Parts: sequence; structure tokens; C-alpha cells
Amino acid sequence: MSKEIFKKANEIKDYVTQLRRHIHKYPELGFQEYETTKLIKKELESYGVEVLALDIPTGAVGILKGMKDGPDTVTAIRADIDALPIVEKTGLEYASVNEGIMHACGHDGNTAILLGTAKLLSRMTDQFSGTVKFIFQPAEETLKGAKAMIEAGALENPKVDSMVALHAWAYLPAGVIGKWKGAYHASADSFSIKIIGESGHGSRPHEQSDSLLTAAHIVVGLQNIVSRQISALESAVLSVCTFNGGTAVNVIPQSVNLTGTVRTHSKEIRESMPNKMEKIIKNTAEAFGCEYEFIYDWGVPRTFFDPEIVDIFTEGIVEAVGEDYVTDLPGPHMGSEDFALFNEKIPFSALFRLGNANPNGEVIPTHSDIFNFNDDAIPYGITAFTQFVLKKHNY
Repeated sequence: MSKEIFKKANEIKDYVTQLRRHIHKYPELGFQEYETTKLIKKELESYGVEVLALDIPTGAVGILKGMKDGPDTVTAIRADIDALPIVEKTGLEYASVNEGIMHACGHDGNTAILLGTAKLLSRMTDQFSGTVKFIFQPAEETLKGAKAMIEAGALENPKVDSMVALHAWAYLPAGVIGKWKGAYHASADSFSIKIIGESGHGSRPHEQSDSLLTAAHIVVGLQNIVSRQISALESAVLSVCTFNGGTAVNVIPQSVNLTGTVRTHSKEIRESMPNKMEKIIKNTAEAFGCEYEFIYDWGVPRTFFDPEIVDIFTEGIVEAVGEDYVTDLPGPHMGSEDFALFNEKIPFSALFRLGNANPNGEVIPTHSDIFNFNDDAIPYGITAFTQFVLKKHNY
């Protein structure tokens, strides 16, 4: 039966490929995915999948109930649907027609694969019990979409027991599934700092409080948090990524603005960072005679992929296409994913990588202006999701 699933997935590959290329041609940014959402809902309804009425402008949730006797399991499968503000340079016949917007992260493929999974499972309701939720999430790139879906009730009525997701990964051959057990993505928070001094002539710096000099010392001081206040056995990153101030070569600016990111795999370290940072900012600003404003924006927590879910998912892949299509990912790493917010609510969950290297094996990373999802990966993604549902709902 498992190999039959892969055969069925290949039978709808051309259909799903056309969907993927249509979505690629008409990309939309986070929380602006209006046409993409209309397409998703139209397709789900054509499969006989119920579409939940959620109080959210973009994104969609489909519900499919199994007809087989068995456990009343509720599984959610998530795909992200938003694009990036990138000018596409692929030259494809289905390249973006929305200027300055591009599906450069493979979300067109993620979305199409989940639609294909819904289509295939809608023909197989006699083979599983319980309920499957198909969650099409907006605004993953802003790390805000999962929160909006959760607040809109995507995980409730019925309440989700387990959750999985796939994301395109250019560093594996097409169709190969990358897995990891335990902590994987880091948490991701951001911060902004405004240093307020006195504007004055560059030739007479002694007459005012220098916001630029103060900000420079704060940047250096903040780097000491990771190197001197956190154990070398822990993982943490604090990066100041923008430094803006001044409008003329001979004028000391009245204020300087800094922004940056904080990443860690430790909940305790994450919670300690605002206080550690503000102590340095406050004391440095006072020492140089400046004032400051500090905003710490809590983003997303780390991810932690449940080992049992990983085993069930990968067993299904091996049974359908063989063990060569499963591999361990290198990790953990300091990148972040707002799937973490789903993961936090549904601990029995995991995200997997779907190999998406070019047909010639060339690696073109996501977020590149020439990235294009490899459609050869489509049937593997559909098979992986379908196998997981059949196995999980028949345990």
C-alpha cells in the first residue's frame, strides 16, 4: 500500500506542478496573500474539503474527516504561503508578474504540495479515522503568521493533537527528507535602540554629548554579553545589524538608531537577554552623557521536534520510497522558524526539510533571486504527508 501512495502522488504531479507554477507567477507578501488564499479555498472546496471560517484576512484552514473506525486523532499539516520582496531574475515563463515580489523561499512548492495532499487524502477517507487539518499559513517570512493563525483558532474545534510541516531545502537532492530530533531552530527576537545626545559641529565635539560615539561603545559592549556573560557551552547570538545616524560630514547627530537580532536555544538565556542588554545600554549612555530608548521585541521561541513524530513520519517515507530518501540534518542551527509557535502549542510536532536541489544537482539557496522550486520533489512531499496521516491515524 505504501508504494501505491507514491504512485498515486505521481499521478497528480502534473496537476500540482501547474498549481505551483501559477502560485509562483502571482506571489504576494505576508498578510497580503489575497489571491493565493482565494485559490487555496477554491481548490479545497473542489476536493470536498471543508474550509473553516476564520477571522483572518489571508490564510486558510481545511478540514477532512476520515470515515474509518478508529482513534479520533486530529492531525494538522502546515504550509506557508507568502513570498518575499525580491526582484525575480529566473527568466522563467512563469516568473513573477508582481513587480518586486518573488517566491524565492519555496513557499509556492510548500503550498502546492499541501493542496496535492488534500486532494489525495480526500479520495482515501475510508482508509483513516479522525480528522486532518490543512493549515495554509500567511506571513511566515515576517515571523508573524503563525501567531495570527493560532489567535484565529486554527488549532481548535477540533483541537489538534499532532502537527507536521515540510519546507524546501536546497542543500539536499530533490525528494530527500531531512529530519532532526530535539532542539533545532533557535529563538528569534529583535531589538531597537535610540541613543539621544546633542547635535553640534564636528570640529567641537567637546561641546556636546556625542550620540555616535556612545552608540559605537554600546555595540562593542553588547558583544561582551555572549563572550563573557554566557557559558561557552551554550549557544547564543547577539548581532547589531543596522547603525543609522547623521546627515552631514561635519555635524555630530543628535540621535543614532541601532537595530539587531538575538538568537538562542535556551529559554533561560533568552529571558535574561533584555536585562543584560539594558544594563550595558543604560550605563554606557549615562557615562557619555546621553539618554536612550530601548525596545525588545519578543519574536518566536526555539523549535523542538518530537522524536516519536519524527520516527512515524520517516517510517512512512522509508516504506513508500526507500531509506535513501531520508537523511539526518546537520544541526541544531541559529536560524528561526515561526512554526515554533505551533510547536510550542502542540509539542507532539515536527518540521522536516524537503530536498530541492536543481535537477543537475546545483545548489541555489532559498532567498536567491534565481531560486526556483524543483517540481521533481512534489510527489515525495505528498507521499510523506499522506503516509504520515495513514500511519498516525491507524496506530
